Amino acid sequence: MTANYDYFMSMDVSPYAGQWVAICDEKVVAYSPSFKDAYRMAKDKCGRSKPFIAMVPTSDTMIL
Repeated sequence: MTANYDYFMSMDVSPYAGQWVAICDEKVVAYSPSFKDAYRMAKDKCGRSKPFIAMVPTSDTMIL
């Protein structure tokens, strides 16, 4: 899980702004505006391992 988090923190996320991104084995395996859809797609591609899923904020999102 840590490797996928590190990969997410180092990657260019701009193409995925406003979407949920799922990562398995340090690869983006699914993305969608819907968490449920991204998880479902990732679950099919990740097999038994759990995907790391994160929301990529848009440029106008304020994180407090």
